Amino acid sequence: MHDDARSTELPPTQRHVLSHTLGHGSTTRPRLLAATGLSKPSVNDAVSFLERAGYVRRNGRHVPATGKPAVVFEAAEEVGWALGIDLGSSHIELMAVDLAGTDSTHVSFAEPGGPGAARPREPSPPVVERAVERLVAWCARPDRLRRLRAVTIAVPQIVDAGRRQVSAADADRERGALAALLRALADHYEGPVRLENNVNCSAVAEMRIGVGAEVPSLAYLQLGVGVGAGIINEGRLVRGAHGAAGELSRLPFPWADGAEQASRYAMEDRLAASRLVDSYRSGRSGRSGSSGDANPSVGHVVRSILADVAAGSTEARAVYDGYVRDVARACVALAAVVDPDLVVIGGEIGDVPEVVEAVQAAARPLHEFLVVSGSVIGELATVFGAVVLSLEEAHVKLLGEHAVHAAAAVDRLGARPSQAAE
Repeated sequence: MHDDARSTELPPTQRHVLSHTLGHGSTTRPRLLAATGLSKPSVNDAVSFLERAGYVRRNGRHVPATGKPAVVFEAAEEVGWALGIDLGSSHIELMAVDLAGTDSTHVSFAEPGGPGAARPREPSPPVVERAVERLVAWCARPDRLRRLRAVTIAVPQIVDAGRRQVSAADADRERGALAALLRALADHYEGPVRLENNVNCSAVAEMRIGVGAEVPSLAYLQLGVGVGAGIINEGRLVRGAHGAAGELSRLPFPWADGAEQASRYAMEDRLAASRLVDSYRSGRSGRSGSSGDANPSVGHVVRSILADVAAGSTEARAVYDGYVRDVARACVALAAVVDPDLVVIGGEIGDVPEVVEAVQAAARPLHEFLVVSGSVIGELATVFGAVVLSLEEAHVKLLGEHAVHAAAAVDRLGARPSQAAE
């Protein structure tokens, strides 16, 4: 029987005490008395119950400047863990975190090649196999066995209301990499698996632990192999009636009078990082000193363009200014529709401060309220967002109405660098 079934049996007082313990990372009985407003016998009984059940454990003593020493309690492994998965078109990333946000691990499996390589629909079988092996190993660890409480999988597609939850037991209804991941989870997790659009997950990460942590609304503009936006208003994801809010790739382009017929994905072709790569290659073809890298990264291309601009290259200036102008207009379009406090540029484009500053300068004459920022989380934004959603869900499932301290656990997760491998 899965441990989640037993978690619903925690009485309200135990949930209240456990919630504060998870929120603070560690605590003592005197601190719990002050924080919860419960009576001393109630706190003592709750702590004793949680300790016997394995939810909390002792970790030393706190010796105050005045008063008596007190036993320090912290969450134990029995409380459980949450899992986030970024299932991209050419990579799979896994991130696990305990419910206090104090212990996180991360691993990535990716296809070789850069933005110039052909875009696959999903990772190859060898990449999926390696990710599945690691996932099974994580689930079977003695400190995590049968204690997985929430799973979120980020996918590069529209997720409508009917697809936001799938079951690990129903893996046969799915296909490809998603089916393989669900089969790997089936022996270790009986609860619903949450599916979320990958750019929405990136927006959540920037809102919870990134550059948007101090504002109530933001739009996250992803400029990678594909193009899309994640929108958060008043702290909540905006998905739209069909889960397609923020699908900028579907904006008709061009739409000026006399322009050729609009293509369904012309806007994505216009803003995708691959356009910058192709334009750079086209401008440098046949020139001496051109890069020998067949598939340069977007970051490499941007640095090369900036170096050429500084050296006075008119070709590089035209490529750079044209791309910056188009990105700025996309940011203005987002601001005109949803009026966010902040537009965050994601992907490797957003990692270059000079580009972000140039986009802000190009957008300023077109929209007086628009503020543009680069991502502070970078390439891990999607998997971070997925695990944040899982962590918050795990708190709700375990603590119910007392799940009011998940934000502290999320903050703790964001302050700790994950342990990457592979």
